[in-house]
Amino acid sequence: MRNVTARSLWIATAIIALSALTACPGAKIPGRGGGGVDPNTCGNYAATDAGRKLKAFLEATVKVDTEATRLVNVVGESCAIMGRELGMGDGELKGTPKETCDRVFARLNDDLKVSIKVGAKLKVEYKPAVCTLDLQASASAAAQCEAKAEADINMTCSGVCRGTCDGTCKGSAGTGGSGGDCNGECSGTCRGSCEGSASADASAECRAQAEVNASVDMTCTEPEFTVEAEAGAIIDASKAEKALSAMRVGFPKIFSVKARLEPFGAAVKTWARTATELGAAGRDLANSFKDQALCITGQIKAAVDAVARVNVSIEVSVEVSASASGSAGTN
Repeated sequence: MRNVTARSLWIATAIIALSALTACPGAKIPGRGGGGVDPNTCGNYAATDAGRKLKAFLEATVKVDTEATRLVNVVGESCAIMGRELGMGDGELKGTPKETCDRVFARLNDDLKVSIKVGAKLKVEYKPAVCTLDLQASASAAAQCEAKAEADINMTCSGVCRGTCDGTCKGSAGTGGSGGDCNGECSGTCRGSCEGSASADASAECRAQAEVNASVDMTCTEPEFTVEAEAGAIIDASKAEKALSAMRVGFPKIFSVKARLEPFGAAVKTWARTATELGAAGRDLANSFKDQALCITGQIKAAVDAVARVNVSIEVSVEVSASASGSAGTN
């Protein structure tokens, strides 16, 4: 349980959230994953080794763009839910996730400011979500991309490895070694599941696909969050309850996004770096596909264009979730 002053709460909520969200003015949130990327549009290019890997990367591009959009939309929808709890009208809740959250956090700020005494303590209980990545499934995808056996793909876990560790295991249980059981930090190849972020020992395109698949398909527990105010701290009971209720219904969904952002963000960095490299090699790479050269050039360009769009979505999601955490004292 954590105590947070009402003044700290509304200042952090309004100032941090609003300043952070306005860092990306005019940002457009895409409505369709992948933008102009279509892995199936260039004929039989995947029949070659280079083509197979490129197709895997383009598939990962569609997946990462779709997930980035989904996460930022969850943030926007969560803000809208909070706004309705605060009594805001539909007209005030229209717009991009950034615009919606701007208005909602401003209203939450105002209601807390007039309904709870300055310096009063709020009782917060918070249990974060835990996300688990399936490394075996990711290794299988990378193996198919590389045309290798699954056992030849090494996956590492930055976090808690649950399964076997071909290396040194540090944690509450496990010995590591050659296929030793592990329930902790694995310095080596992890086979099983990972609570953290994953990395695949594969070529750039196949590594991007494996890491994107792992982070998008991960399973997460639901976060738990409650907030209360002492009766003696309340000035306006109606406004106070609306404000506290808004946080109860909106913050858990935002915290759920926060839990996904760390592993997903790590995968996005790998994917974005690969997109940039492919873009730099664009014409030479495309010409190797001969008849499909023009189509491949367009697909690579579309993937490179997706990088900025995905980054905007992630930046908004990160800033809103960080603001919610700071305002609730759950950092």
